[in-house]
Amino acid sequence: MRRHFIAAILFLAAAVVMTWPMARLMDRAVADPGDPFINIWILDWDHHATLRSPLSLFHANAFHPARYSLAFSENLYGIALFLIPFRLAGVPPIAAYNIAMLAGFAFSGFGAYLLTQRLTASFPASLAAGMFYAFVPFRFTHLAHLQHVWGGWMPLLLAALIAYVDRPGWRRGAVFGAVFLLNGLTNIHWFLFGSFATAAAASVFWWSGVRRWRELVVCTAIALAAFAPFLYPYAAAAKLYGMVRSAAEAKFFSATLTDWLVSSDRIHQYAFLRNGDLDPERWLFPGLLALLLSTAGIFAVRRSPRPVVFGLLWVAIGVAGSLGLNFYFHDFLYEAVPGFKAVRSPARWAAVAYIGMSMLMAVAVSWLGSRWRWMAWAVVPLLLVELRAAPIRWYLTASDPPPVYKWLATEAVSGPVVELPINYVGSEYRYLLRATEHHEPLVNGVSGFTPPVTARLTAMSKTNPITDNFVDELRKIGTKLVIVHADQLGDFSSSTREWVRREIENGRLTFVRRFDSGIRGDWVFSLNPSTKKSAPELEAFLNDRWSRNESTFGFMDPVSRRIRGHARFTGWALSPYGIRKVDLLFGNGAVRVPTALVEDRRLSAAFPWYPQTSRPRFIVELPERPSALSSRTDVQAEVTDGRGEITRLEHLWMTWE
Repeated sequence: MRRHFIAAILFLAAAVVMTWPMARLMDRAVADPGDPFINIWILDWDHHATLRSPLSLFHANAFHPARYSLAFSENLYGIALFLIPFRLAGVPPIAAYNIAMLAGFAFSGFGAYLLTQRLTASFPASLAAGMFYAFVPFRFTHLAHLQHVWGGWMPLLLAALIAYVDRPGWRRGAVFGAVFLLNGLTNIHWFLFGSFATAAAASVFWWSGVRRWRELVVCTAIALAAFAPFLYPYAAAAKLYGMVRSAAEAKFFSATLTDWLVSSDRIHQYAFLRNGDLDPERWLFPGLLALLLSTAGIFAVRRSPRPVVFGLLWVAIGVAGSLGLNFYFHDFLYEAVPGFKAVRSPARWAAVAYIGMSMLMAVAVSWLGSRWRWMAWAVVPLLLVELRAAPIRWYLTASDPPPVYKWLATEAVSGPVVELPINYVGSEYRYLLRATEHHEPLVNGVSGFTPPVTARLTAMSKTNPITDNFVDELRKIGTKLVIVHADQLGDFSSSTREWVRREIENGRLTFVRRFDSGIRGDWVFSLNPSTKKSAPELEAFLNDRWSRNESTFGFMDPVSRRIRGHARFTGWALSPYGIRKVDLLFGNGAVRVPTALVEDRRLSAAFPWYPQTSRPRFIVELPERPSALSSRTDVQAEVTDGRGEITRLEHLWMTWE
């Protein structure tokens, strides 16, 4: 047990190092402003529903009025269970998500460690196998998909099977059933893939003469019964909305053998193996050291037959499955086995192959350790150096939600909300992230599937002009409030404002209030009929004019996606409290550069409400990229107002050569 404790600590420490600088940005860092926001929302909804209305878990608050909306994506319930103590202790959704991210890397390594420890009884070999499986490039490619970072249950599933075969009994059968259940609750892909691969391993034991399966079968049946309520909503949603992955989509995300030589773009050492024209789902290269060691492990079959046989079996299954509809194996499962038509990316079968490789690697490292112990230990740091992705360029979102969402959380709205614009420049991802604040029913949503009502409302909101039917449709589904994010309207600014004006004049839309957000603010309207026509601040919105903010705000001028050498950064910030300073943060805050504040009379004239801010424009010129930064970097303006309070403007990514 002492060794296991040491191993767990090592994997957690390695997770911090290999994902740096996430550990110092836990309340803001995500892989990108897309799928991570969906996962944060899912984990938060799991927690919210479990404590308040567990029977309504799958009827989540997005995509109103669709049923089973949580089943449009992975439910992540196995991860949410782990986070309950943190959430109850007051950890906010983004920080809880990042705790799960670090734990997912560490748990993946620990799961492979326990499997290979049982197979080889070698501590350094098991550590090496675990480090490979924890930080295989596949996992960094899928940083935006927490469920794929959490890969620890699959190797534990095989370890539990082997433990049961070695000493059958109810206790070990129950352990297998528990792992089986948690694997399914964590990731539907791993449930399908892991169940098949484990069944294949069980068949090897059967053919070798193992005949006692009663306890394991009973416990697995109980686990399936417990898992059934989590599977039913997927079947119900598929039937209700025709949610089936087309053969063309599955084919697109099916790998080829040459894809196994394409590296993740996050792994520094293998830049020469990158292929930006290939979808990231098919970047499957596991690293040269892993290939060499797992190949060497095959030749130790006489010395360690069990890990070699299972390693080869799982490698074969994983590679064959990753080929998807390019090979008869997954093609057969897609057509014949329920559930496999829901698999979007067959290339993810690669995770099974990586477990097989970890077993073969452990055999090779164990053999090295029996002759040159120092060489076995040297493999661990070598793997970490080879698979290094840190420092990772994280996207930094605002940890403090905009005021309108805090208001929703405290206001007795008790009804669906729609946010405009709908499905425009990543808007739905942001709305889901902020739904973790209020938990009100939300017409908006984003997933791998869009229900018919959402698709229809999206199309109606983008017509020019927006027709009267839009309000009729919103009322038909019980919508209570409309929130218009003025800064985000973009191409739909004119049509949305004209629609708001017309519906207010017709008495079908009522202005509620304005909230500070960015430059133009967030505007809330009620669908309750009213004779109230206007308000001074509303006229500014309807006529596309500026209106006063009570908080600090600003804008950083767009930065070129690719910079060579000399760079000029500029923008502006305003505040009723004055601006004390503006610093630019590069490299996720690793490098701080002060800017100069200068007058901008045109800007001051456009915003006459902030006489305390006499020098609103900030500017800095840098002759070259600071040596501490990698070429794939970022910049964010940090504004300190006259009160000493900090406001961070939009986070921007760039390549600076």
